[in-house]
Amino acid sequence: LEVIPLSELERPRIDVTVRITGLFRDAFPNLIDLIDDAVKMVAELDEDDDDNYLAANLRKDIVESMANGMTVDEARKQNSVRIFGCPPGGYGAGVNFAIESGDWKTVQDLADIYITWGSYGYGRGMSGVSMRDQFIKRFSKVGVTVKNVPDREIDVLDVDDFYTYLGGLNAFVKAYGNKDAISVMGDGSDPERTKIRDSKEELQYVYRSKILNPKFISGLKQHGFRGVTEVANLTEFTFGWDATSDIADDWMYEGLAEKYLFDDDTREWMEENNPHAMMEMMNRLMEAYERGMWDAKPETLERMKEIYLDLEERVEEVQDR
Repeated sequence: LEVIPLSELERPRIDVTVRITGLFRDAFPNLIDLIDDAVKMVAELDEDDDDNYLAANLRKDIVESMANGMTVDEARKQNSVRIFGCPPGGYGAGVNFAIESGDWKTVQDLADIYITWGSYGYGRGMSGVSMRDQFIKRFSKVGVTVKNVPDREIDVLDVDDFYTYLGGLNAFVKAYGNKDAISVMGDGSDPERTKIRDSKEELQYVYRSKILNPKFISGLKQHGFRGVTEVANLTEFTFGWDATSDIADDWMYEGLAEKYLFDDDTREWMEENNPHAMMEMMNRLMEAYERGMWDAKPETLERMKEIYLDLEERVEEVQDR
């Protein structure tokens, strides 16, 4: 590790807190140590507060903790932690399970789940110590939440990891910290031309380029049963992003109804190949409406109800076979 001089950096040193995955914890313990070493190196630099936010924050936190009875060594150790993750042996951020089951009422509920699953400190000589108060203290102060993506082979609606980790963090920040914090995603698919998009812009990009693209829908149809499952999944993941981050627009939900349910060929394909997944999709759309997340058009709701009644008959036929 080498400290970059401020003259070369040409900006202040920012204070970053990392939420690692269980897989990262298991596969890269050496990198956890390196990140922790880097934090300590920067925190110990003799620089002005305006040039080194990390050192400035740490000095302030140490003074506050000592005023509450901690020794200087305890205060430094507690307040130096910048890496958090699942408990030892645990995986995930938990938010996806609440979204899947519908067992939540408010953003606060999702935020509390995120805390429970991720408030364990890591670093050199520290392997998953429960640090709930420090976790809340660190993440409640953030102004920007970030997730970097190294390629375009998967996107924010391919797997639930994206909304459960970054979306869960957004829910936490809204409930416990800065309601005006921004959320961005880094696109590193071309290392020579890295890009940053607002998370809402990223979701819009995926919808316009893929989800509502007739070529994508045609490709799904080649995969029969599994293709319909993907439709149910992407609907749930859209809902998950909206629940945690409030970034799904009405036109996205309307687009799902229009392209997948109201198109005769696509609807018949879903009914024939996987009516249960189709029902899951429709249930999720109705949940978005009932929770006030989607201001659906009256004619859209009426048509969906007609389709749902027909679908129920189809499912009963399948079950009676």
